[in-house]
Amino acid sequence: MKTYWWRIGTALIAIAALGLASTACSSGPVKIGSIMDLTGELAEYGGPMNDAVILAANQFNEAGGVLGGRDIEIISEDGGTSDVIAVDAARKLVDVDEVSAIVGPLASGITTAVANAVTVPNQIPEISSSATAPSITVLEDDDFLFRTAPSDAFQGVILAELAYSLGYRSAGVLFINNAYGQGLADQFEETFTAMGGTVAKSPHESEQPTFTAEIGRVTEGNPDVLVAVSYPVSAGVYVREALESGAADTILFVDGTKSEDLIEAVGADLLEGFWGTAPEGVASEASDRFKADYNAAYGGASDPFIAETYDAAVLLGLAIEAAGSDDPVAIRDALRRVSGPPGVEVGPGVAEIERALQLLRDGQDVNYEGASGSVDFDENGDVAGSMGIWRIQGGQLVTDRVVTAPGQPLPTS
Repeated sequence: MKTYWWRIGTALIAIAALGLASTACSSGPVKIGSIMDLTGELAEYGGPMNDAVILAANQFNEAGGVLGGRDIEIISEDGGTSDVIAVDAARKLVDVDEVSAIVGPLASGITTAVANAVTVPNQIPEISSSATAPSITVLEDDDFLFRTAPSDAFQGVILAELAYSLGYRSAGVLFINNAYGQGLADQFEETFTAMGGTVAKSPHESEQPTFTAEIGRVTEGNPDVLVAVSYPVSAGVYVREALESGAADTILFVDGTKSEDLIEAVGADLLEGFWGTAPEGVASEASDRFKADYNAAYGGASDPFIAETYDAAVLLGLAIEAAGSDDPVAIRDALRRVSGPPGVEVGPGVAEIERALQLLRDGQDVNYEGASGSVDFDENGDVAGSMGIWRIQGGQLVTDRVVTAPGQPLPTS
């Protein structure tokens, strides 16, 4: 009998302990994972993008936190520009850290791998701020994968229009052999050829020691321009090879090759005046406020996707408050309530986040207009976005203009 009552007492203590643990968990921080490439071909971008996630969390915490005063805690992992590394990182975030959502990864193919292997099966919302492959739109993701950068179905069109506007009628395209490179190269070819241009394409693998064969294939017909649809490390090698060998004398860049490291690797003098495209928000009071906050915290950065990354983290924070829960499915279901009309418009920054949180607590919906522009998620989790037209001038990446749709005026020289 003593043993019986001892067992009952032990069970009651265990139940009480579980209850305390549950209470502690529900009053502890809300955990969001960040998978950014701190190593590998995209390492130049990953650090500043991770800083943007942390900035958003810090601003929520300064505004009083979510769900009655709980802080947002960011758990950062290196994606390594590798689907194997990123999937392992996602598993650790979900299984060990028990995050409620994930921001990242960077590359389209790696984002898809994480979605298929981890976030979708475990019903964890995932927002990539830089995965731009058109294939993501039609991915079977049970509505758990979102992105705050526009699809390359848009960038490819603008890239082709820019090439044609600059007077190019033939193009050689070197693209990294993955979903991002293939998708953007294909869209460029479709649009450019429909305008009357001709295209020669060749894929390449990551971080080859030389690209002589691939350069030869796409420049055999002496095209007007070489289009670099790659990542900075590889492009830094083949752009220099192409220019120094005389195989090409003009380069057209994209978001994946909008890189200060690439300029340093190739040489600013060789790249002076060359054009490129990359997702970029239209200048606004909201974007200016974000840039001031980011610069104050981390210094300036001209890399792409920093504003889109910040917006992804802010949207998750607002969705958590709107859902009244850190349950991942509830967060997913609240994302569209905070990202688009007809809610009250709110923007980036501590004061605006604090105002948004109060509106949600008062039972109102909000429409977050972000640092990167409008981030209204459609039925596929995509945003319309806008595209920056930029140029290398004096060794710097300088925005010339931002366009919001095909057919708008573009540079002619």
